[in-house]
This record gives sequence, C-alpha cells and structure tokens, in this order.
Amino acid sequence: MFGTLYTCIAEQHDLRLVALAALLCLFSCFTASNLFLHAADSRSRPRLGWEVAAAMVFGAGVWSTHFVAELAYEPGIPVGYDIGLTSLSIAIAMAVTWAGMVVALRYRMPEIGGAIMGGAVGAMHYVGMAALRMPAVLHWNFSFVGLSLAIGICLAALALHALASGTSLRCRMAGTTLLVLAICGLHFTAMAAVVLEPDSSIAVSGQVMAPELLAIAIAAVTVLIVALGLSSAYVDDQLARRAIIEAERLARRVEERTAELHAAQELLLRQERHSALGELMATVAHELRNPMSAIANTVFTIKQSIAGSGLDLGRPIGRLERSVARCERLINDLVEFSARREIQPRLLGLDVWLEEVLATLQLPDGIALIRRLDAAGKQTRLDVNLMRRAISNIIDNASQALSESEREARDRQIVVSTHLAADRLELRIADNGVGIPAAILPKVFDPLFSTRNFGVGLGLSVVKQIVEQHAGTIAIASVEGKGCTVDIRLPLASAATEPEPIAA
Repeated sequence: MFGTLYTCIAEQHDLRLVALAALLCLFSCFTASNLFLHAADSRSRPRLGWEVAAAMVFGAGVWSTHFVAELAYEPGIPVGYDIGLTSLSIAIAMAVTWAGMVVALRYRMPEIGGAIMGGAVGAMHYVGMAALRMPAVLHWNFSFVGLSLAIGICLAALALHALASGTSLRCRMAGTTLLVLAICGLHFTAMAAVVLEPDSSIAVSGQVMAPELLAIAIAAVTVLIVALGLSSAYVDDQLARRAIIEAERLARRVEERTAELHAAQELLLRQERHSALGELMATVAHELRNPMSAIANTVFTIKQSIAGSGLDLGRPIGRLERSVARCERLINDLVEFSARREIQPRLLGLDVWLEEVLATLQLPDGIALIRRLDAAGKQTRLDVNLMRRAISNIIDNASQALSESEREARDRQIVVSTHLAADRLELRIADNGVGIPAAILPKVFDPLFSTRNFGVGLGLSVVKQIVEQHAGTIAIASVEGKGCTVDIRLPLASAATEPEPIAA
C-alpha cells in the first residue's frame, strides 16, 4: 500500500505543484481554524458570519488543494475538466463544511461535525475526479477509496476535537495540522486508488475547462482565501486591541470603585467614632462642670477668708486658679466638640474684625505678632465667638511651638496675613517654631490626638469643625524645625452688603 502511494506521489505528480498544494492547504486550514474559533466565541448573527467565512475558506482551500494537485498529476494524456462538475465540487465543499461546523458549534458535537467536514473533503474530491475528461477509462481500487474516506473523516474529527479543546496556539496548530493531514491523506490515497486505461475511442466533450483556465480559477479562489485570511487577522488585531482597552478601563474602574469604597468606609468609621466620642465627651463635661464650679467657688471663698490674715498663700492659690481655668477650657472644648451647635453668622469685614481680635490676644514675652492684612473691604460671614475661639487656638499652638524653639527671642514671630484667593478669602497664620514632624502631620485634626503632656487633643479638631461649619476649608503645612503654616479659606460675601458692627 505504501509503495503504491509513494509511486503515485513521486512518479505521477509534479512535486513543485505538490509542494504548492501543501502550502495552500496549510494556509487555508490555519485561517479556517481561526475563523472556527471566532465562531465558537460569537453568538447569534456574528456566529453565522464567522461560520460562513470559515466554511468558505476551508471549502475553497480544499478545492484549490485538490485541483492544484490535479494540475500536478501527469497521466501522460490530454486532460480537461467538466465545468459543471468542477463548480459543483467547490459548492459541495463549502456547503457540507458549513453543515459540519453547525453541528460542531450549535449542537456541541465537534467530533461529529469534524467527521462531516471530512466527508465534505471526500465528496469534493470524488466529484472533482468525476469532472476529469480524458481519452481513458478509470478503474478504481475500492479498498483505497474506503481507506481515503476513513483517513479524511477520522483526522478531521480529531482536528475539531483539538480546536474545541481551547483557543491557545497549541490547540490551533494541532487542529490545523490534523486538517492538513486529513486533506492530503485523503487526496493522495484516493489518487492511488485510480488506474487510467487509455482509450482513444473515447471522445472528449467540448464543454470542458482547459488546465490553463483552471489555473486562473484556482488563482482567484486563492486570492479569496488570502483576503479572508487577512481580514481575519485584521479582526483578530482589532478585537485584541479592544479587549486590552476594555480590560484597562475595567481595571481603572475597579481601582476607582475600590478607592471610593475605602474612602466611604473610612468616613463611616470616622463618623461613628466621632459620634461615640461626642456622646462620651458630653457626659464627661457635664459630670466635671459641677465639681469644677465647686472648686472655683471654694478657691474664691478661701481667698476672701484669708484676706488680711497675713498668711502668704498667693502662689498656691494662683496655681489653683490657673488649673481651674485650664480645666474650664478643656470642659468648653469637650462641650464644643460634642454639641456642634448651629452657628450664627454675621456679615463682617475680615481685616477689620481680625485686627480687633488680634488686639485682645496676649502673647508670651519675646514673640512678635506681625500683621499683613491685604483683604481690605472684603467681607465674609462669621460667627464671631466661634471664629475668635478658632483663631485663638491656632495662635496658642503657634506660641507654644515658638516657646519650645531654640531660636533667639528676637527672631520668634507669628505672621497673620489675609488676601483674596480666587472667590475665597484666605487667612494664613504662620510661625517659625519647631514645626510638626511629617509622620504626625496627617493626624493633627484627629480628636484626642496630642503631642503634649497636657490637654486632651481637641484644639485643632474643634478649629476644623468651626471652619467647616462656616463652609470653609483648613490645611496645615509644616517643615520640622522651620515652622508651621495654617491656611483657612472662607467664602467671599457680596461687597455690596453693608457689614454689621463688630463685636469681637
């Protein structure tokens, strides 16, 4: 059997055309495999388009391979091709291949679909052989005929099984190789099954296609295969680009949503923590206020009682009074943070009001307060009591930072400035004290956070709360060892409205 096949290929065919047929078969099978996988990934109408394209490429590739090999066949007598049967052979190849793909894809039976495609190869081959017109009688070895059909059907079934196993390059190459073997194995086994007996009495019809015309037809079909192959490659590239873009978009969307969820979670936790702290602070403030009032009244009574007695208790009583005052401030901070009462804003000229506030502040000796107020005539709405407290807290913090600084007393200064920034008024308080370490800076507005050994860490929390109640923003910038800057931005009110009298 193998000797017969070898003799058929090596001695009865032009090996150059055989090689061309093999290359054409390889290209068409690889293209058909890619189109088949596109059809498998598609749905509804797009799937039908991919199925038809795959059937056309495979059917045309099988037909071209067959007739290129027919042109390579050299029986030693003139050969022509019946036009009708030659056309019927390519129609059979495409139609039956499409039926096989439908079975493989829509009914999920790739092996049976592959067997039908193998049958399409066999039907196309033997119809094409029937299209041969020559002065000879064809004698068939039906054992080889059956073997050729078995080779085509079995290998095509295995090919679609491999393609249905995955979309990797390995699966594509396995499917392509098995399809090529199915086509070539069927063709050359079938060619070995026929023996020509020349008979000059047989007349050849004039309705035949000359080999030259057949070559032109094959070239046209080859162009079709190449065009569909290039189209498939282009679509592959576009789909890959779209998939990459979509994947990147989804990744960004996931990152954005994740960040939003984390931010929302942190906000919720912060609100819950602040709510719990507020309730606790309100309770503590209420419980402390009465005993502190009693202590303050007792200190006053002791002062009245020892007046004129000659006892020198000024220093301990002074310490008691300062401690009571500090405790009163802490209680006020607790109440202010927990109550969050509604503000009562009034329209004021910022520079004029701020000048009045700064004039009432008492700074430690050796600290200079510098004013750079450049927002003359600009107005905003303030709750004067709350905002005065906020400014006082910030300047107290600046004073403490300067007291801890190693600078010479004449160089210690706090600069208070105002200016117009877009549609807002900016109030800046800067000092050249010890500054705030970078690791601590993000925590300065957290309730109960403090770097000092006194106080409860509510000063800046209360300041931030007051500023936000005025629809403003606050930010702190600092370089450790060089100082700290607090920026407060407040909404700019209409300049046409007359400001109310100031009561700082």
